[in-house]
Amino acid sequence: MNAGQLLLQTPIWKDILAHVLTFIYSIAHYTGLAVVHLLNWILPSVVVPADLSDPIGYLAVLTVFLVIVQVARKVAWIIVLVGWALIVVRIVMVAFS
Repeated sequence: MNAGQLLLQTPIWKDILAHVLTFIYSIAHYTGLAVVHLLNWILPSVVVPADLSDPIGYLAVLTVFLVIVQVARKVAWIIVLVGWALIVVRIVMVAFS
């Protein structure tokens, strides 16, 4: 089996998953480095170890994701409530016209 045949047999979703995971790792890593740098700048007497940058970055990315999800849930509820209110108004208008 040559390299071209092997390349054709590899599922494309594995490549996509690898790229997505690499992207998430890069965001988490650089976010963690920024937070560690910021903490060392704000608190110069406390030295935050550099090996905490990855865990801090992953927690920061997860926190941002959770905030986005919570905001999206609230927006979705507002849209649903407005939609029901408009339907009720439409039904009332049809009933009294």
